[in-house]
Amino acid sequence: MPAILQLVDVWKSYDEVKALCGLNLEVFRGEIFGLVGPNGAGKTTCLKIIVGLLKMDKGSIMVNGIDPTIHPYEYKRLIGYVPESVSLPDYLTVEELLIYSGKIRKVPNEVLKQRIDSYLKIFDLEEKRKTLILQLSRGMKQKTAMASALIHDPDLLILDEPLIGIDPAGQHAIKQIFNKRVEENKTVFLSTHMLDTAERMCNRVAIIHKGKNVATGDLRHLRRLSETGEDATLEEVFLKLTEETRMEKKE
Repeated sequence: MPAILQLVDVWKSYDEVKALCGLNLEVFRGEIFGLVGPNGAGKTTCLKIIVGLLKMDKGSIMVNGIDPTIHPYEYKRLIGYVPESVSLPDYLTVEELLIYSGKIRKVPNEVLKQRIDSYLKIFDLEEKRKTLILQLSRGMKQKTAMASALIHDPDLLILDEPLIGIDPAGQHAIKQIFNKRVEENKTVFLSTHMLDTAERMCNRVAIIHKGKNVATGDLRHLRRLSETGEDATLEEVFLKLTEETRMEKKE
């Protein structure tokens, strides 16, 4: 199965600080893929490069066979993105933002109306339809951003810490959305340092440390790789593999 997202030998530095050091990733259709690692591992940098907010120093990226460096706009119709720190136009209402997001993605009017109604209901935002974004709580802004990222039905949904600030009902709704997208052969790619979240939600994960991919696979594969036992949690696997990486560097 061809990867919907492929990163090969991606490097990125900020002045003298290396954020990504030859990162390799493959993400496939029909899966929830988690990018996990400690703070400073390069997770957010990776996502920003994929969605075009940062330029990599070297390497290659393909999104469904499209090279973003050659076609910087064409591939963006395939992706939806929600950053960790959501920044939305405060002067718009929730409904106005969703209309705007749909219009710039060329969603047909009737389809757009149906999707807006659907996502407002799913995210329990119906009563906030006419409310200015300025007046929303952080969690409501996060859910509004999620609806905006989904409005054009992207093949690849990219999320940075998607559940932070979301109430339990909202988290449940998001998980249901993720599962439905997998059933439709679409892909969810999320970055998180919440290992219990990744363990519950993801089909496969990549553990990155110091800008490199330490290991990729489902939990069963990672348990074998780390020799942690068949009942080991993702947290235990993560700690073992990242500790081994630190020890290798010292040697």
